[in-house]
Amino acid sequence: MRLLLCCLTLCISGCNLLSPAEYNKPDNSLKNPKNAINKISSQQAIAVKIFDKTEALLGKPFKDLGIVSGISCQPNRQDPSVSIPVAKKNMLKKASSLGANGVLLHRCEIISTPDCYQAAICEGSALKIINE
Repeated sequence: MRLLLCCLTLCISGCNLLSPAEYNKPDNSLKNPKNAINKISSQQAIAVKIFDKTEALLGKPFKDLGIVSGISCQPNRQDPSVSIPVAKKNMLKKASSLGANGVLLHRCEIISTPDCYQAAICEGSALKIINE
């Protein structure tokens, strides 16, 4: 039930946070070498692993950091189609910003929203796995 409420909240409000053009906007800051050095040094990227099944976490102590989600939006029919791998990548970026090194994937699906002709949404629990 809790997961259903989170999904409903995400569907209602998640797509309204950014304009449709910003969902699939490429990060061009790494094209300039000066920006690349600043970006890498200012944000220490944490490798985040996706776990599809809970059995993979058996015997591993971890801390649940909360639910994270990622989205890929197709504003209208003429734009490039949505991509679940892009939605997963966006979800992993959010998990990394929380300090997570793992995500237990709950679901990925393609839906229609008021702001997107189609949207790929992935949702999971951000985890900090201890003694990895």
